[in-house]
Formats: sequence, C-alpha cells, structure tokens
Amino acid sequence: MMKRLLITGCWLLAAQWLTAQPAGVQLDTLQVQHIDFQGRSQQGVIICNTAIAKDLQEIFAELYRQKYPIERIRPISDYDNDDERSMQANNTSCYCYRPIAGSTKLSNHARGMAIDINPLYNPCVRRKKDGTLKVEPATGRPYVDRSKSFKYKITTNDLCYRLFLQHGFRWGGSWRTLKDYQHFEK
Repeated sequence: MMKRLLITGCWLLAAQWLTAQPAGVQLDTLQVQHIDFQGRSQQGVIICNTAIAKDLQEIFAELYRQKYPIERIRPISDYDNDDERSMQANNTSCYCYRPIAGSTKLSNHARGMAIDINPLYNPCVRRKKDGTLKVEPATGRPYVDRSKSFKYKITTNDLCYRLFLQHGFRWGGSWRTLKDYQHFEK
C-alpha cells in the first residue's frame, strides 16, 4: 500500500510539473504552415503566450510565403516534455515549462515568450569554467562554428532573424555570455 501511494504521489507531482505554468500566463495554440526540409508544405503547432501569438502568426505566415525551411514544428509534449529530445529532432517549439539550464529561474520558454527555430543547426553554446563547450542539443556540435557554411543556419542576414527582430524579439545569437543561435524571445 505504501509503494502504491508513493508511486501515485510521484506521478501526481510529475503531472503537475508537466502541465504547470507560471501564474498569470495565458497560452494559445497556433496552427502554422511551414515548408519542411523536403520542400513540402506541413501544418505545425505552436503553443505560445497570447502576448506573442499575433507576432508569431505574422512571422510564420511570411516564412511560409518565402518558403523558408523549418524541419518540424510540434509541441514539446510530443517529446515527453524533454527539451533535449525535441532539439535533437530539430523541432521548432515555443512553450516548455522548465528552468534556465543551470539555474532555478524559469526560462522565457516557461512563460511561452521564447521560441527555438531549427535548433539542431542553431545550437545553444556555453563555455564552461574549465574552458570546454556545452552544446545543446549535444548532436548540434557540428554546427557550433558559425564561420562554416551550412544549410539552415540563422545569421543576421537571415530572413528568420530579420522577421523576428522586426517584431521586437531579441536573438540569443547576439548574447555575450552564451550563444543561443536557435532562440528568439520577447
């Protein structure tokens, strides 16, 4: 009986964590069209804060019109709320209830105010105290060197970058202490 209560209690805590959101956050579910890496039209789903829903609808409509390739757009729940799994699948997503890596502070993803675009090709890169690099997703290591030429790379000349900045977002690729090339936030 005690094991059953413990397991049930742990499951309830996990369920609360996975469905949690900060107080006052209003989320919206957007259906957006996008062009996948094979050039096919796809229907994607973005869960985001209502405060940025209109911006995202406009940005993704223009990306679609311009045939900007995005491999997939699925909610993080399709990956069991595992951010690393989602990024390794090169999944573009917005809402993910989690703290900032290495911190207890909630990320802007937990508020639905940040989105990661083609994260495999645009990894988050941090230099650790010992000088080594932490790359997220781990499989994004071949795309850390931004001086190399490769497909799906977000740069300051990129349409995706320009559209997000026109809508008032900040790009993680411009940060000083770490480079989060996939990340746009308000």
